[in-house]
Amino acid sequence: MASARALGGAIPTSRTTYIGKGRGRGRGAAAGDGSPRQPGSQAGSAAGTDQRQLLGVAGILELLETAPPSTNAESLAEQVFKEAEASINTGDEVTKFAHSLYKWTLQAPDRAKNAAIACNAVGQLERDNIKFRSPFLQTLKKDYDSRNEWKDVEETRWVSLACLVCQFYKEFRVAGNYVGALESPALTCIEMLLSTSSIKCHVYGVEQLCDLGPILYPKNSEKIDEMMDDLRRRLLASDTLSSSRVLFLEALEFYAGGWEMDETAVDYYTNKKAGI
Repeated sequence: MASARALGGAIPTSRTTYIGKGRGRGRGAAAGDGSPRQPGSQAGSAAGTDQRQLLGVAGILELLETAPPSTNAESLAEQVFKEAEASINTGDEVTKFAHSLYKWTLQAPDRAKNAAIACNAVGQLERDNIKFRSPFLQTLKKDYDSRNEWKDVEETRWVSLACLVCQFYKEFRVAGNYVGALESPALTCIEMLLSTSSIKCHVYGVEQLCDLGPILYPKNSEKIDEMMDDLRRRLLASDTLSSSRVLFLEALEFYAGGWEMDETAVDYYTNKKAGI
């Protein structure tokens, strides 16, 4: 196959790790009761338990919604943890928080990264013997297992779920390690996003592949090699849309470069994708 450099023009050789440049995080308004709160602030002591919980959840969602792409993940995680510790006081509130964060995340694919950072930060949060990660993962598993029943009629929700599974695998840790049970679902989600004819699925499938490729490839090289061979065939197919060709070319360039891409190439693809 002709290389990306041959098809897209000469690209300099100084290299940097791909950072998913060009897509924003968390679009749309955070759910809540109105006025925004500063991270870490607490509801007034006179407020009832339900109101205090609502304000706490709204504050966390606002924090995730408004965090710019350049926000340091550790700093964001620390802010989320402090807010959750201060405002969530019972097992019921832990469950409500998990369900609220999950519902918020599935409204837009760009929310997956910050949502996964938040989940890792509060995964061990426990009240009344209920840990945050239990209701969150139960809901995630239920939707993942039933995805084929609804993904074709709820594309945004499906793409959001796929991105969440990928980012959850990347960000969530147990005893400092990746959760092995999430590895296969993450790879499956990427494969499903790329195998459709939807431009939206291609955009986020390539984004997740470039982000998780270095992590997934060592243990899944054969499967990913096959996936890239398929992208190469589709890149050259006469019925492939030009927008998809740009995305497939980006993925192949990144893969061929050992999961790295120079800054000029990142800028090139960012500009090419601006109109997609």
